[in-house]
Amino acid sequence: MRTILRRPFGVLLSAACLLACGTTQPADETATGATATVADTTGPTTGAGTDASTGSSSDASTGPTTGPTTGGTSDPGEAQCQADLQDCPDGFKCVLRRGAADWEFVCLPVQGDNTAGDSCHHDGVIAGTDDCDEASWCIGSFDTTGAPWEGLCYPLCVGDVCGNDQRCVSIGALPVCAPVCDPLLAVGCTADEACIFREPEGFVCFPQGVDGHAIGEDCETAISCAPGLHCAQRVVGCPPDSYCCTDYCDTQSGENTCTAKGMGATCEAIGATAPEQAHVGACVIPE
Repeated sequence: MRTILRRPFGVLLSAACLLACGTTQPADETATGATATVADTTGPTTGAGTDASTGSSSDASTGPTTGPTTGGTSDPGEAQCQADLQDCPDGFKCVLRRGAADWEFVCLPVQGDNTAGDSCHHDGVIAGTDDCDEASWCIGSFDTTGAPWEGLCYPLCVGDVCGNDQRCVSIGALPVCAPVCDPLLAVGCTADEACIFREPEGFVCFPQGVDGHAIGEDCETAISCAPGLHCAQRVVGCPPDSYCCTDYCDTQSGENTCTAKGMGATCEAIGATAPEQAHVGACVIPE
């Protein structure tokens, strides 16, 4: 059975920004000036490993869940576009922006040449521009009111195609390629990234948050916790219906490795559909 682990990031960017839990996960932060990580686009789910609100990746609380269709004006700077096709003219890329009425995908000029894995600067969700190259997007902590953020460039996922050891996940409805990782082995991510659960497949790397909360402390999204911890409900010492950080565990292990096993914590599968990650669990109190 799946346990909810983290709040949906979809509240923030239904889109953007930045990262996940299970059916017991917390909800994403609101879009009223709250900051979050673009990677926390999906909050905790009702299971041990998926986001609670939507179970899909998204950061903005009001961001679109599906990209607008192509069309718009003849001016590529104003034209709407389809994120998974990247159908903008040369010198432009299809990005997510907070428009006057709603979130929108538009063609905006490429303003930098930083490539995937490089540090980057994003001008904020209202401007929509960053200094990554035409093939990548800047993911990091963001403010839905439009404040800029610093982050890392991640490759745009075009046609649902990513490189080896990567997975196509959505930041709102903007698909990017994120490295696949293993939270039990602590491999796959750089020192600036955290291995988080993105429903439904499994775990990928996104920029690490700054909160660094410990086991039993409250969390909003997966990146609210220190590296190697998961955000979920039913955590020992956590108030009912609240989300707190807890440790990962292996459901195939013959022993209970949970830190709070003496207080009733057991290993419960998070719910990854990828066969190689289905055994990853979180330490929670059984229902």
